[in-house]
Amino acid sequence: MSVAPHIAVLSGALSADSRTERLARWCAQDCLRRGATVSFFRGAELSFPFYRPGDLHGPYVVRFLDALARADGVVLVTPAYHGSVSGLLKNALDYLNELADDARPFLDGRAVGCVSLAGGAQGAALTLATMRTIVHALRGWPTPLGMAVATAETPMGLDGALGGRVGLQLEIMLDQVLSLARTHGLLWPPQDDLPATSPLAAVARSA
Repeated sequence: MSVAPHIAVLSGALSADSRTERLARWCAQDCLRRGATVSFFRGAELSFPFYRPGDLHGPYVVRFLDALARADGVVLVTPAYHGSVSGLLKNALDYLNELADDARPFLDGRAVGCVSLAGGAQGAALTLATMRTIVHALRGWPTPLGMAVATAETPMGLDGALGGRVGLQLEIMLDQVLSLARTHGLLWPPQDDLPATSPLAAVARSA
């Protein structure tokens, strides 16, 4: 039986017009085109209070944690800020500590595609290495291919699509996320349908 994997896509930039946000949205739409269900979180939807264990969480955090708990795969897209991921994305990932007691704690067993964007290759590569370290700490499996995108050298369309060889590599990375996510999904019972307020609705409307 064919199982549609559920993919969570996170943008680490607050600006809706940023390269990071456009690329994250393109990744979400591409996963939809390939038959996955998708929860897409814009950077503005990840603007949570600083994580503090034990705090009560509002509806936006609860929705985020629900989507990540049910995800079979994850795609993270971040700008490079001084050689590391954005504080926005890191803080959101810190909230996954609330999933420590789940049957699938943190990002355990999930394929995670990591994409970093910087003006030059050095900042992008350093940030990608940091992302992969964070994913390992969350028990996730970074895909064999990660993306360090030097934006000064890489054409990007208004829809977030990358041109040239980098665009082809991104498609390979998403193939890896989806392939491993389908395998992961077979190992766990089917999840409930996404709630009507899921960010998937916004992605589907713009696809």
